[in-house]
Amino acid sequence: MNFKVKEMCYCALMACMMAIFSQIKIDLPGYVPITLQTFMVCLIALIAPCKVAVSACVVYLLMGAVGLPVFAGFQGGMGSLLGYSGGYIFSFPIMVYVISKLKTRVPIGLACIIGSVICYFIGTLWFMFVTKMNLSASLMMCVVPFIPGDLIKIVLAYCLSKKIKVKL
Repeated sequence: MNFKVKEMCYCALMACMMAIFSQIKIDLPGYVPITLQTFMVCLIALIAPCKVAVSACVVYLLMGAVGLPVFAGFQGGMGSLLGYSGGYIFSFPIMVYVISKLKTRVPIGLACIIGSVICYFIGTLWFMFVTKMNLSASLMMCVVPFIPGDLIKIVLAYCLSKKIKVKL
């Protein structure tokens, strides 16, 4: 992949914005907190070209993997990625790729919903693997409480993406 300096700057800015928005969280009784990470994934996918959006998510993952405290609750390191919510974090590059590719082919809201379903799917499978919980208990803990908030995040990302102009 050949990047221009401007694309690298946007990629770094978006990775940093993901790290900042990850710290805005609400702890739930279960294992997975509500954060604004998925809001940023949707927003990045809607405003940036696919290669920049995916690269920003990969940079964010790598920042956390090497130990920088960029994940929710100022967590970082491989322990965070291999923990309960690691599957959701690992799904971000896939989620942003799918939304970026679909945003011109289907309605934007539908593209973001499909991306969120992919995040739920990968994250819940990982959660089930780590906790050894069954599917219904995992869905009740990791998907159902997040649906209303994720729909609100999708609407906000869509509205904000109409105001932000990224020119590369």
